[in-house]
Amino acid sequence: MRIFFFILTSFVLQKMYADQPRTRYSFKSLNSRYELKPSDTLFSDNKIYTDSIYDSETETYYKTSYSYPDRYYWGLYDTQTKQKLYTIKNDSLFIEFKTAVISDDGQNIVIVDDYSAGFGYKRFEVMTFYEKDKLIKRLKLGDIIQNMCALSYSVSHMTWCSTDFDFNDRNEIKIKTHEFYNYTFNKNGELLNKESDELIQRNDILTVGKIKRKSRNKYLVEIKFCIRGNLKASEILELKCKDSQMKKVYGHLYGFLKSKKKAMKKEFTRTILIRNSKIHNINFAIPIYNSDESCNDLNLIE
Repeated sequence: MRIFFFILTSFVLQKMYADQPRTRYSFKSLNSRYELKPSDTLFSDNKIYTDSIYDSETETYYKTSYSYPDRYYWGLYDTQTKQKLYTIKNDSLFIEFKTAVISDDGQNIVIVDDYSAGFGYKRFEVMTFYEKDKLIKRLKLGDIIQNMCALSYSVSHMTWCSTDFDFNDRNEIKIKTHEFYNYTFNKNGELLNKESDELIQRNDILTVGKIKRKSRNKYLVEIKFCIRGNLKASEILELKCKDSQMKKVYGHLYGFLKSKKKAMKKEFTRTILIRNSKIHNINFAIPIYNSDESCNDLNLIE
């Protein structure tokens, strides 16, 4: 019993702290030669603004004073000479909530919104390319993600890609999306290559569906939304899957497997991989696709 409560407490604490805002005030190149960090804060005016705040205990108003910071600048520094080489305006970028990737020569910076507090739609900006302090390219979510259902939402954040990316020795940046495509961009933000991840075969279908057992080793799947493939929402498929295999599909990522003596009679929703008209157990890490069915409508909006 103690073990059970320990596991339960750990799970709850993990959920409580899993969605805290992520802030960073320092990013370094892979060779650690260059560092991007806040440098200057300027104020457009010297005005002091005041607000009247109501105090319910005293039933009176009191005044509070404040200033508006107009522009924030981050500087790229040479970590050896301590010299500031150039600055980037951060009034609307909010670099501290994103990931900044710096080339080993310090000439290029890519800012990636890989853990966004926003909602995923096609015109949402997710990548910004700089050559020194010059903005040269912006990429929107729709430039990289074709399927708005291939996003993962937490309590207050959205992710669309893995967090494992950086410049390689050819000044290219590679990003793996939740659609299981791998993109390669050059330092100017031009797409060099797009290829399917080797985990997904050419004709595989990755989809989220409601699963119901029809008979021995046969299941009906009502499609909610599709990540990879051309299945439509509400489409119903009859697919083969061994009952013993389906119990693994049911328990995937949840840690609870149904008794081997009982058939899977309960309806449940899961992300499944369909290969050659059969449901396969997913043996690699997948995001939690929880966009709800409205993502199908978002795909129709340009």
